[in-house]
Amino acid sequence: MMKNRKKNQVSHDQWDVEKQAEYSNIEPEQEEKEIIRHQTKMKKSIWLGVLSLIGLSIIAGFYTTGYMDEGTAEEVVFNRISEATVAGEQLFEEETNAGIEARDFEVTGAGTDGGEARMLIWDFNMEDLDEVSIIVDGTVVREKHIITNDAYAISVPVPSVVTITGVTDRGAGISYAVKFPNNEQTYFNVVAPGQSITYTVLPRP
Repeated sequence: MMKNRKKNQVSHDQWDVEKQAEYSNIEPEQEEKEIIRHQTKMKKSIWLGVLSLIGLSIIAGFYTTGYMDEGTAEEVVFNRISEATVAGEQLFEEETNAGIEARDFEVTGAGTDGGEARMLIWDFNMEDLDEVSIIVDGTVVREKHIITNDAYAISVPVPSVVTITGVTDRGAGISYAVKFPNNEQTYFNVVAPGQSITYTVLPRP
């Protein structure tokens, strides 16, 4: 009896060992297949993401322009009006203004008659924190506005007269740019403390 039990015990043990070996051979393969499947999906997602970003960059390139489309920084500023300069674009690393002088501008096509136009103002040179006041039709909108490389936006009626008066010059003159997105034009200017420049904002013909 004891011998038979031992034989049965041995055969049971062998069966367990064989089954464990069988399962141990199958499970890692299944896990491996599962890992490979996930890796393939991840790789596909990554590649799709990369291709999408490249595509968006190419498309954005067609719609994004800059002052360099019109010449050097000096040429663009000297011409006084640009249709390619982006709001907030810094043209010079140092305080310079290409030798321009203060000048009044007539802004045509700024918006619909009786509506509003958006005006953006910023320092197109090295940011030196010059100050100006902004007056619209005789009403002070900003008594002391610090001009920075970030474009500051205000809404103005159409038609109207916008006056920029120099307040504080931190050195080398108060140089700035004004852009009216509706007519897609940027106007480069300089102003001295106490001096005023006007922009006559007119509706579309």
